[in-house]
Amino acid sequence: MRGNVVYIAVAAIFSITAAYARSTVAWLFLILYVLFLFIRKRRLFLVSVVASCLFYLHFVYVDQQNNTHLSDNMTVFLFRLTAPITIEGDRLQTIVNVNGEKLQLVYYIKSSREKQLLSSLLTPGTICKVKGTLERPALPRNPNAFHYRRYLRFHHIHWILTPQSILSQNCHLSSPTIYEQLLSLREKGIRQIEDHFPAETVGIVQALIYGERKQLDEALLEGYQKLGLIHLLAISGLHVTLLVGAVFFLLIRLFTRETATIMLLLLLPVYVVLTGSSPSVIRACLTAMLFLAANYRKMTLPPLDTLSIAFLLMLIADPYMLWDVGFQLSFTVTFALILSSRVIMFCDSTLWRLFWPALIAQLSALPLLVYYFFEMSLWSIILNMIFVPLYSFIILPLSVISVAACAMNPLFSVPFMWLLQKVIVWSDKVVLLFSSSYPLSLTLGRPSFFLLIGYVAAILVAFVQMEKRRYWGIGWVVIVIALHALSPYIDRYGEVVFLDVGQGDCIYIELPYRKAVYLIDTSGTLPQQRETWQQRKRKWDVGKDVVIPFLKSNGVRSLDKLITTHEDVDHIGAAEEIIRTFAVKELLVSKGDGNHSPLQAKLLQLARQKHIHVLNVARGDRWSAGGTSFYVLHPSATDAKDNNNSIVLYAKLGGVSWLFTGDIEEAGEKELVNVFPRLKADVLKVAHHGSATSTTELFLDQIQPKIAVISVGEHNRYHHPSPSVIERLQKRNTLILRTDQHGAVRYTYVKNHGTFSVMLP
Repeated sequence: MRGNVVYIAVAAIFSITAAYARSTVAWLFLILYVLFLFIRKRRLFLVSVVASCLFYLHFVYVDQQNNTHLSDNMTVFLFRLTAPITIEGDRLQTIVNVNGEKLQLVYYIKSSREKQLLSSLLTPGTICKVKGTLERPALPRNPNAFHYRRYLRFHHIHWILTPQSILSQNCHLSSPTIYEQLLSLREKGIRQIEDHFPAETVGIVQALIYGERKQLDEALLEGYQKLGLIHLLAISGLHVTLLVGAVFFLLIRLFTRETATIMLLLLLPVYVVLTGSSPSVIRACLTAMLFLAANYRKMTLPPLDTLSIAFLLMLIADPYMLWDVGFQLSFTVTFALILSSRVIMFCDSTLWRLFWPALIAQLSALPLLVYYFFEMSLWSIILNMIFVPLYSFIILPLSVISVAACAMNPLFSVPFMWLLQKVIVWSDKVVLLFSSSYPLSLTLGRPSFFLLIGYVAAILVAFVQMEKRRYWGIGWVVIVIALHALSPYIDRYGEVVFLDVGQGDCIYIELPYRKAVYLIDTSGTLPQQRETWQQRKRKWDVGKDVVIPFLKSNGVRSLDKLITTHEDVDHIGAAEEIIRTFAVKELLVSKGDGNHSPLQAKLLQLARQKHIHVLNVARGDRWSAGGTSFYVLHPSATDAKDNNNSIVLYAKLGGVSWLFTGDIEEAGEKELVNVFPRLKADVLKVAHHGSATSTTELFLDQIQPKIAVISVGEHNRYHHPSPSVIERLQKRNTLILRTDQHGAVRYTYVKNHGTFSVMLP
C-alpha cells in the first residue's frame, strides 16, 4: 500500500458523495472509478471496494443518527455552554448542549450592564436554566445563497434557541471538562492580545496564534479574501511546521529525541483546541503527528500517504467534513503542492521558487474559489509571492515572540510589538490599496457541473505537463476560464428574479444570450438608532450580503441599466455599493419634480465621478434590446411627487407581459388607468410592498393580472402586505407570490415559454 493510500482516499470521496447525493451522476462516478482501479490498479481493487462500502455505510449510519430529539413546543431549557460566547453589539451567540443535543443559542442583550454581566458570567462549562423558543435555521432565500440550515446540520445542530432572558441566579459554573478548560485558556489568551497589543495588530495576531478572526477589520478581511491571501490568516501546515520545528529544537536540548517526540504527540491535540479546531489546523496537526509517530518507530511515511491517512481519519471522525470549504481547500492545495514538489525543486532561483508554489496553489484551488466565491483575483499569484515569505519569516515569528514575551512580562514584548506594528500597518495598507483601488478581479459566477469537470480536467492536464517541464498545459486552464466567462453569452435562457431583500425592492432582468442585464432598484438597509454598546462591528447590509453576492454568482461584471424607481432608502439604499462594485453603463432616475433627496443627490454625484450616463426618464421614454422593448409609463414629466414619482415599466418577456410599478399609490394608479385605458399585464409587481394605499379595485379591474408578486419583508414593522390587498387579489383568482413567504421569485424563459419558481417550499 506504500504510496497508494491516496487511491483509498479518492474511493472514500466518491462513496460518501454517492451516499449523500443519492444521484445517478454520483453513482456513475463511483462506478467509473472502481472500473479504473480494476483495469489499472488491480491489486488495489479489492481494498478500494471494501473501503468504498465501509465509508458508504459509515456515512449512512452517521446521517441517520443526525436527527433532533427536541420539539418546537419546548419552552424551558437547561443548557450547558460547550463553546465560548461571542458578543457583537447587542447580540450574543454560542453553542450549547441541551439533553445531549447541540443548539445554536442567539440572545439579544437588553442593556449595557447585562452585557458586562454576561461576558463575565458565561464561560464554557456554565449551566443555565432559561425560558425561550426553538426555531429551525433559515433556508436560503435567494439563488446561490449560503445554506445556513445545511451548514448547521453538518455540525449536528438542528435548532436555534432564543432565550427570553439569561439571569445570573439561574446559572452556575459546573466542573469544566478538560476540553472546556482549554477553551477557557484560549479565550484568556485572545483577551490578553486584545488588552496588551497595539490596536492595528490585534486582529492579525489573534488570527495567527489562536485562529480567531473576529477582531479583524471588516474591510481588511474582505481585502484578504478578494486578493486570494485569506489562507495566510488561517493556521495551516506552515504554522504547524514552524512551531513543531521550533519546539522540537528546544525539547531535544532537555530530553531525548524519543521523549521530545512523545511530548509533541501529546501537545499537538491540545494545540488543535487552542487554535480553534478548524479543518486546516486539524489537517496540519494530524499530518505532523503521523510524521512524528512514523519517525518514532524508525519508519518513513511518504508525504502523500501521510496526507491521505490524515484525510481518511478526519472523514472517519466526521464524514460531513467533506463539504467544509476549509477542509476542501486545505487538502486540495496541499495535495497539489506535494504532487508538484519536483517542479518546485527544479527551480534554481528564489524568485521561481516563490512563483511556482503560488501558481500551483492558485490553480489547484481555482474550481473551489469560483464555485464558492464566484471570482478570482488576478493579483493573487504576485501578492502571494510577496506575502507568503513576509508572513512566514517576519509577521508569524514576530507574533509568536511578542505573545511569548508578553506572557512573561509585557515590558519584554515592547520592542517586538513596535516592529510588528510597523510591518502589519504597512501590509494592511498594501492589501487595502490593491483590494479597493486596484482590485483586478475576474467575476466568473458559479460554474455549472460541466464547467467544474472542465476545470478539473484542464488543471490535471496542466499539472501533468508541468511535471514534464512543459508549460503549455496551463493554456487549457485559460481556455476553460474563457469559456466560463463567455458562457452567459451563449445561454439561450433569460430570467426575471425578484430578490428577497426584506422590506424593499430589487428586480434582476437578464435577456437571453446576455443581450442586456438590468437591475430595477437595489433595496437598502434602513438606518437604526442604536446606543454605543449596541453597535455591531459587522453590520448586516442588504447590498453587500444579498444583492452583490447574487450578481456575482450569476457572473455579472457590468449592468447595462441600473433603474432607480424613486428615492426611498428601501429602493436605492444599496445603489452606491452596486456602482462601486460593478461597471454600470446607465443610471435611470425619475424626472419627477426635480427635487432630489440627499441620498439620491449623493448617488448622482457618485455616478458623475464614475462617468456613468444618467438618464432622467418619464412617460413616453422607451428602449429596446435583444428584441425586447421596455416602455416607461410613469411618471409624467412634471407633477409626480413622493411614491407617485416612481418609474413604472412595461415589458413583454418570455411570452408574458410585465408591469413593474415601484411604489405608486392610488393617485398614480388612477393616472395610469386614465392615460392607458387598454393596459393589461400578466404579471404585476404589486406596488409599495402591498400597502393598502395601492393596488386598488379600479386598477386591478383594468390590469387583470394572472400573477401578483409582492416584494415584502418577513414580519415587517409596517404589517405589509395589507389584508385588503390580499383579499382584492384573491377575489380575482390572481396567484400571489410573496418574497416573505416564498423567498426569491424567479421566472426563467426561452423564447415565448417560461417557468416560475420560488426558493422556499
